[in-house]
Amino acid sequence: MVNARNPIEMNCSSDIVSEALFQSLIEEPPLMGDLPEATSFPCKSLVMPKQASALNLQQKLGHLYEDALAVLLESTPQYDVLTRGLPIRQDAGHTLGELDYLLRDLVSGRTIHLELAVKFYLAVETESGLRLPGPDARDHYFRKLEKMRSHQLVLMDKFRDLLPNEFRDQEVDVQQLVHGCIFNHVRAARPAQAEFLNPNGRRGKWLHAEECADYFGEDALLQIIPKPLWPAPMKIIAGMELEKWKPGEQVDRCVMVRKFAAEDAEDGDEHCPYFIAPNGYPFNREGRP
Repeated sequence: MVNARNPIEMNCSSDIVSEALFQSLIEEPPLMGDLPEATSFPCKSLVMPKQASALNLQQKLGHLYEDALAVLLESTPQYDVLTRGLPIRQDAGHTLGELDYLLRDLVSGRTIHLELAVKFYLAVETESGLRLPGPDARDHYFRKLEKMRSHQLVLMDKFRDLLPNEFRDQEVDVQQLVHGCIFNHVRAARPAQAEFLNPNGRRGKWLHAEECADYFGEDALLQIIPKPLWPAPMKIIAGMELEKWKPGEQVDRCVMVRKFAAEDAEDGDEHCPYFIAPNGYPFNREGRP
């Protein structure tokens, strides 16, 4: 069974992990392209912080990534962060939603409502078509896309009268930044394609635990990528020492791994992330973390 300990605490400082996340936000293409409701935020406009900034790694990945983006926005002269995590509440106190960031673009003078997400989806071909579940199979790409388009990205316009007074009359540009990776099955005939997926976005491969020995070889050496580093491309974390994993070990949740770099590795193979999924995923409860 996969060890539950956190390799980051033993081998990687929080500064190193934080820098890897900052780099991934700036350098990696987004998972999702422009939407009718919101264009994709130009992440290459962001600037690395001048001083080391350690993030709190002991939190959910979404919150960790929100903190990472906040640091980059604060360090980028082009942007002024007006507010972050702004709740939209009715008079009775019921929260309708939350705005991730409100920014001022100091170059254009425009105000920006920016929504951030970090997502990972495994492409599963079925008789009824393509499914894109997450490591927790209850989550999937099409549900997230619908939620963004029908709620998160239109929240400000729908409930403008519930905003703080200083934002009610402002003209606001809505933008989104969705980072992550689509994993195609190792035997897939072609890469998965779905509406609004960025064709140049990050891609990986996945397989069930029972397929690992045949696919990698029984003596293959893999390394577990801890969850805080899931968004970081392999080239960024290449020098980090990670917990080892060998085919044949059981998994009770989806585990991201990389192949141990070797001279005989296939071209680019050491830079490909893999998800090892429990046998039966995603059609039983074993897909849940």
